[in-house]
Amino acid sequence: MTHALFIPSAPSTGAHPKQARGALRRLARLAVAVTIVGLTGCLFSTEHRVIGIVSFDDSGWPLPQIPEKATAGVPLEMVITTGGGGCHRQGDTEVEVNGRSAVLTPYDFLTTGYAVCTDILVFFEHKAKVVFEEPGTAEVVLVYSTDGSSPESHKGDGRKVYSVQVAEAG
Repeated sequence: MTHALFIPSAPSTGAHPKQARGALRRLARLAVAVTIVGLTGCLFSTEHRVIGIVSFDDSGWPLPQIPEKATAGVPLEMVITTGGGGCHRQGDTEVEVNGRSAVLTPYDFLTTGYAVCTDILVFFEHKAKVVFEEPGTAEVVLVYSTDGSSPESHKGDGRKVYSVQVAEAG
């Protein structure tokens, strides 16, 4: 019987009990070793708060939902979808409003180090509410990253500006 060096072979059917115990002991040691390696990876990994990745070039990526019309004094809900591989998880969204100008910055968390990650793309839906107090044309600036291979590459190099017509409350 051929087997990999790191996986002990199972005892054959009808094997002597001492032979079966030895194989089970080797399997138990392997399980303990795998657990220790996994826990060590968690201990030596680091989580970084990074500006979320948004892709306008990928047709499978949900586009930001920024309404074109609002009413003064009424909260306007916006949805920004960020994404990343298996080492990303959803964070928060910063909202800064100054008169008829708003800046939205979605954040996610990126784990680096000895983390076990997948290449599977995962999406995170960030919801933000903005209240414009003055009627007129408002501007919403979305700050996002275009690359996410390392914490340093999440630099918020993307900016997209949206116009919102704010009507008087009444």
